[in-house]
Amino acid sequence: MRSEQVWSATVDHLRTLIDSGRLAPGSRLPAERILCDQLGISRGSLRQALRVLDSIGYVQIRAGSGTYVRELETDGQKPLRSWFREHEQLVEKLFDLRTTVEPTLAERLAYQHTPRVVSKLESNVAEMEQAAADGDMLRVIATDAEFHRVIAGNAGNDDVADLLRSVLALVGEERRTALRLPGQIRKAVDEHREILAAIRRSDPAAARAATLKHLVEAKTSVHDYAAKDDS
Repeated sequence: MRSEQVWSATVDHLRTLIDSGRLAPGSRLPAERILCDQLGISRGSLRQALRVLDSIGYVQIRAGSGTYVRELETDGQKPLRSWFREHEQLVEKLFDLRTTVEPTLAERLAYQHTPRVVSKLESNVAEMEQAAADGDMLRVIATDAEFHRVIAGNAGNDDVADLLRSVLALVGEERRTALRLPGQIRKAVDEHREILAAIRRSDPAAARAATLKHLVEAKTSVHDYAAKDDS
């Protein structure tokens, strides 16, 4: 089984445990060594799965303390427009930071990508598309986050990559909400394909432009949707 399939299967398994209540909100997950033994996976695959679960709001990773199950909100608890209106300043700041950092990382990766990284991005886009076809919203969100994390982690600037990974860990609710906007998943998949194509053909300017376009259009969609009259 490919490493992408291992962490994806681990995400699904842990999601099932949380959704069923076997891992209760607020509870601490077992230590990495124990989880690896129980699931029969490597620490690398487990850490990848936990990062994904953190990005979609299932768990919270606390440095030096462990990983804890979050209290999940149901889809119906907060209408989309209400959520965006209440968190307008946070969403604005997150998009501003991402549009400053991510296009540069994509540009760098286009200069120095490897076949392994391109393969990971290709698998990620394919999995995101399949998740959308299956109607698995949480897997869509997870693969969206992972696409951006792969770029950040392989662009050759560890300090900036660490900053962006921290930011991505904070935007789980924004991502969960934004991707539920009408047509947003299809747009995100298509725009990820544009970024991937530019990286694959070693075109830094196109990679930068495609990433900036992706983030700006997502931000515009959010603002336009939130500004609409509910009536």
